[in-house]
Amino acid sequence: MDRDKEDARKLSPDAQHEKRKQVIRLHRRSVNRRQISAMTGMGYRSVCRIIDAYKVGGLGALAPKVRGRKRGMQRKLDEAQEQTIQQIICENAPNSCACALHYGADRLFFS
Repeated sequence: MDRDKEDARKLSPDAQHEKRKQVIRLHRRSVNRRQISAMTGMGYRSVCRIIDAYKVGGLGALAPKVRGRKRGMQRKLDEAQEQTIQQIICENAPNSCACALHYGADRLFFS
């Protein structure tokens, strides 16, 4: 990646959408893709992908989408295994308060 290019992955979805709309506005004014890339700080291939998506699906194709995995996808344990582990933790927890322990924002959450 070029050093003068901005990493769009670090932008909020709304900011990304605004950059995409900016690319389309420039494209409608007949600015060529290389110039759009230089003006927006985006990579040439990104500009091309945005314009191609716009041609196929309109502005709706550029709208922000839900990012990341859905909750529970790619789980390593099935429900029975998870229940067994929860039971073992509840039985052996040092401060077992009827298993109402919450170990952090991304840890165990069962009561």
